[in-house]
Parts: sequence; C-alpha cells; structure tokens
Amino acid sequence: MKKLICLLAAGMLTLGAYAQEGQRKEPKATPKEIKSLRKAVKKDFNNTKAHEDYIYAAGAESKKVQAQYDKWIRKNPRSVAIPFAFASALYDKELPAAKPYLEQVVKLDPQNGEAYQMLWIDAERWGDFAAGREYLRKATEADPSNPNYAFYYASSFSEADSTKHHHMMLEVPKRFPGTERGAQALYWLAQRSQNPKVKTDVWEMARKQFDPGKNGWAMSAMNNYYGYLLANDAPKAQELAAEMLRNDSLRSSQQWLQNKAVADAIVGGRALAAEGKYAEAMQQLAAAPRMRYGPTIYLLLKEKAITSHAMGNTAAAYDSLLRYYAVEPTEEVYGFMTQYGGKLGKNDAAIQADVWNVRKAASKPATAFSLDNYMTAGKTSLESLKGKVVLVTYWFPGCGPCRGEFPHFEAVVRKYGKDQLAYVGINIAHEQDPYVVPFMNQSGYSFIPVRDEPEKRGNLIARGAPTNYLIDKEGNIVFSNFRTDGHNQRTLELMINELLDK
Repeated sequence: MKKLICLLAAGMLTLGAYAQEGQRKEPKATPKEIKSLRKAVKKDFNNTKAHEDYIYAAGAESKKVQAQYDKWIRKNPRSVAIPFAFASALYDKELPAAKPYLEQVVKLDPQNGEAYQMLWIDAERWGDFAAGREYLRKATEADPSNPNYAFYYASSFSEADSTKHHHMMLEVPKRFPGTERGAQALYWLAQRSQNPKVKTDVWEMARKQFDPGKNGWAMSAMNNYYGYLLANDAPKAQELAAEMLRNDSLRSSQQWLQNKAVADAIVGGRALAAEGKYAEAMQQLAAAPRMRYGPTIYLLLKEKAITSHAMGNTAAAYDSLLRYYAVEPTEEVYGFMTQYGGKLGKNDAAIQADVWNVRKAASKPATAFSLDNYMTAGKTSLESLKGKVVLVTYWFPGCGPCRGEFPHFEAVVRKYGKDQLAYVGINIAHEQDPYVVPFMNQSGYSFIPVRDEPEKRGNLIARGAPTNYLIDKEGNIVFSNFRTDGHNQRTLELMINELLDK
C-alpha cells in the first residue's frame, strides 16, 4: 500500500523539506488472525492498542472494516473511543473518509482538542482554510494549556491577518516559555516577515529566551539569523557563530563550525582585499567550506566575483555569476553581470545571449503528458499548452509544503494572462482524489489540477512533493528543482518573464 509521508502538519510550517513518496507494505494477516484481533477490540472498546492492531492488520481502507466500525458505532452510540479509533486510522493515511468520524467524535466530546486538531488538517486538505482556523480555535478552547494548539492557531493567521498573526505568535513563547512551540513561533514569525527590524528583533528574542543547543527550532532560528547577518553585517555573523560554538551542546556542531569558517573567510577576505592583497583574499575565500544549500552559496560566490574583478580577472567574475543567474535569476546578480559585462564590452543583448547559451545547454524537451483533468471532462496535455510558459508542480492535498507554497505561486502567476502562462498541478496521491475538486473550489487557487500517471512521467521526475518545473513555449524544461516562498517570489517572476521574452 502506498504511503505518503508528509513532513509537515500544515502548509506554512516547513523548513524547506519535501513531502516524500514511498512504499509501506501492510502485513499479510490471515482471516483467523484478523478475527482474533477483532475480538480483542470487542472485548474492550477503550483499548486503543487493540483498535490499532486490528485496523492495521485488516486495512483502514477495507470496506469490511468500515462496515464493522459503523456497526459498532450504531450499537454503542455514546462511545467516543470507537469512532475516534477509526477516524485516527483514516486521518493518519490522509484519507477523506476520516471527516465524518472526526465530526462524530467532537459531537460526542466537544472538549476533544486532538480531534479538533485533526479536523483542522483535514479542512486544509479540503481547501477550507477558514473552517480549519475555526477548528483550531475550538482546540485551544478545549485545552488552553496545550502549546501545540496555541501555536498552530496563531500560525493559521499568517495569510489571513498579518497583524493578528504577529501578536498571537509573540504570545506563544510568553505563555509557554522554554517549549519547542514557543521557539517555533519565533522562528516562523521572523522567517515570514519582510521587515528587517521585525526579523532581527524576533531573532534576538529567540537568542535570549531559548538555548539553541537544546531546542531545535531555536537552532534553526539562529541559522537563519546567521544567514541574514552574513549578507548584511558579516562581522556580526562571525560573532554569532563564535557564540554558538561556545554553547556546550554545539561545540562540535559541524553546521556551526562551517558557519564560523565561512564568516571568517568573508571577513578576512574583505580585509585582505582592502589592503590590495587580492590573491591572498581569493585564497582565503577559496578555502571556505563548500556549502550544499542556503544563502551562503551565493554570498561566497559574490565575494569571489568581487575579488576576481578587483584583481583584474573580470571574465572569471562574470562567468561565475552567469552560471548562477542562468539557474536562479535575481536582480542583484544581473546588476553585477551588467557591471562586469560592460567592462568586457558586452551590452544587454550580449549578456542575455550568454545566459540563454548556458540555459540551452542544460535544457531538454519535457516528456509529453496527457492527464485526466479533475475539473472538466477530458485531458490536459502538454501539447495543448504549446506557445505558453508552463509551470508544473507535483502535489497532493495532504502535502503541507505544497499548501505552503501555493500562496507564493499565486502571487506571481496572477500577474500573467492565461494566454501567457499555464499553471498545472499534478496530484500524485490517487487515494486523495476526493479532496481535489473541493480543494480547488474552496481554496481559490488557480492551477489546473490533473491526475498523475507515474509510469509516464519520463524526465518530469517527481521524487516527492512539491517538485516544480518551468517549461518554455516550445516544450523544453528550462528550470527545475526550485522552491518559491515569500522571499524569492521575484526570482520566479524573472524566470517566467525571461521565458516569455525568449
């Protein structure tokens, strides 16, 4: 049985992780074993483990299991344990059938915060975000002492009411000092904000209130703070890294050892360059650890390009920025390219030609698809979209990172006409098909929802969700493996603009 494991409870709560697609085999229980497990449930309906063992062995999707639970519910109309056990199994598998059983649980037990939290996530899968917030409100009222409910309720306002979101997120660490959820609230408040002062103030709160050596979200907040400081005040980034390495739990942290080495290289390289010692500066920058992800990659690239240009090797500076821009365009990088390209006698047309030479070398024709459309009869094909730029995202309704990315896609794609850009969402979880049409109708998102055919993906590979592609007007994959959030929407816009102008 296919199992889709979403690394995120709801759309906005990811650290850039992907929901993964994998396989989980159900046990092959014999009819005799299933009968024995069923008897154990009937012996004590309040035995959670007995329910879990029976449902796991017989299969949550089994019509026989559903019929059995419906029968038990009818015979025991006041029991909360029976519908809750079956609802939990369906919910864990992200199956739409969970909803009526969860609703029955809260009807019988209006103080069941856990069931309200499950209904929130289920509402997200249906695309009913307002209903989800209401379920979270009821969860917080059912159990005001639970930091999980307080955090998720505050976080749910991130797209609906930014002012309320800000104040409610600040309340979480006040009400639940020292908790993971308190640190998580500060992490996301800083991460989502576009205001530099708000970001730094909140990071400083996390720095003072939480021990990053013992609190994972505080550690993540400090990593983001470091990246911000490295871009804006490298000596302070150097100081923060040194502080983290003085923490008893982080003294041997590979992450912070690398962070400190990168900050040292940038600060030291700049000092050497200021003395005209460009070759030594370049050596120091070249010795910095090679980072696999994050803003450090670009910051090191920029420092090396500036130093290369200063020592007279403008062509190397230009070429390194060209390769970066071809994959991840930003206006800052293009500004450097214009400056250095001008020194090399290149005008804007020549720079654009260089960019497209790099992209064409890496691009390839996308595997054609013709997939069932959930909203209309018939299929949507790549061939029918020729002449438009096509944004393809692999998703499924239970995928929190997907739901978190959709608002940022929408902020960009709504700037284009339907004759310019097609936005296609390929659902990879067929067991979640019943969610799709309601999700589209209630969420207001504009992508064309189609049903995946995994065996026909070809080079439109989906190792998980979300997985994103941008295909040009001739059907070639030009951009892939990118993510879009509130800080880099402009990059997606530049990608689309340049594909339209090509």
